Amino acid sequence: MSAAPGARFDGSSTRVMIVVVAVIAALGFAFAACVVLIASSGYRLWRAPIPTTIARDLPVVATPARPVGRYADWFGPDDYPRSAMQHGREGAVKVALLVASDGSVEACEVVTGSGTNSLDSGTCRAAVRHGEFTPARDAKDRAIASRVDMPRVRWALPRDER
Repeated sequence: MSAAPGARFDGSSTRVMIVVVAVIAALGFAFAACVVLIASSGYRLWRAPIPTTIARDLPVVATPARPVGRYADWFGPDDYPRSAMQHGREGAVKVALLVASDGSVEACEVVTGSGTNSLDSGTCRAAVRHGEFTPARDAKDRAIASRVDMPRVRWALPRDER
């Protein structure tokens, strides 16, 4: 194939291609930066806590961790596990939480299950997402990680009022 008479290559398509590649690279970096920012600020909401076993050999607590607000406020209608709701499951779950030195909930252990896995894991999910504590303190008044045994969480389906 030959070029049309009088046509000549002046390199402008190479410059266009370089600009296109540079724009794509810049957009890629911008997208990656957004993902990192969203992930870092939303990490607590995105992680899916799996009920686990919390270590028993944590530091000695001088002042125990205290919940910010009421435990009941952590468990709303939107936290009721869908599969449990669809199958009409209700029950009570007792969990223990690992509270980090910053007051966030790091892990959840099911102490007494409800007999329904989705209610047990839903309790942990809601506690990790919504739980906030004033952290425990050691004898030197330093914030430390600690274990907190929560009161039992009772999952009950809404009843029709007639």
